[in-house]
Amino acid sequence: MKRSILFLCTANSIRSQMARALLEKLSQDFIAHSAGILPTCAVDIQTVRVLHEIGIDASSYRPLDIEQFRHTHLDILITMSSTSYRDCPSWLYENKELICGHWGFADVSGQSLGQFRNLRNQIEAHLRAFLAEYRPELTRDELAALVRRFTR
Repeated sequence: MKRSILFLCTANSIRSQMARALLEKLSQDFIAHSAGILPTCAVDIQTVRVLHEIGIDASSYRPLDIEQFRHTHLDILITMSSTSYRDCPSWLYENKELICGHWGFADVSGQSLGQFRNLRNQIEAHLRAFLAEYRPELTRDELAALVRRFTR
């Protein structure tokens, strides 16, 4: 059974898009989504570039508003920014079955392509470490403990 995971960021333009794309590349065990608290009109072009460098075509990716997931089944919510952690809609936390974690990564908007590459590599390393311990047969409580261990 595939578990659903939502990566939530502020603008859904950089961090959460990278996390979704990288997870889809690294694992077939999840249905990955990404969204933003205040989504922008387009994914940052630098995000598209650094993902393309490693063979991921993100040219069709579009920012989505978290409200679009109000009626979507989610197993895991990962906030990727302090804003998304602080301003996460209360309806997400009302779901007692939802496993929540915070993987805070620096905001690189407006920075160099090198900074975007560093962010991509940090997120990929974090996901690889998480996936090295993940097993589809984990119980909900075991998965929640794993997500907590990877909180940054």
